Amino acid sequence: MPNFGALKPNVYYLIQVDAESDIELVSIILQTKETVLLRSYLPQSEDFFQFNDEPVYKLIEEFDQDTADKFEQLYQQREQQEYYEFEEGEEEE
Repeated sequence: MPNFGALKPNVYYLIQVDAESDIELVSIILQTKETVLLRSYLPQSEDFFQFNDEPVYKLIEEFDQDTADKFEQLYQQREQQEYYEFEEGEEEE
């Protein structure tokens, strides 16, 4: 089982942090002697620390920047559609 310290900067990963968590698209944005700072991108951006020696529950897949961009575009399209649907459904007072 890989640990968080084995993840590489500038690479995107689909991971599951523990058995109860959702699958997340993450990348390492900072690595220290004892920890890594990860950014979770989807469905929303959030930064969190993990210890280097802490195991990743499930490392599902590794992506390059182009593939990660495609995932983000899917979410941006969905958010725009939801915004437009809300605007169209609003009632005027």
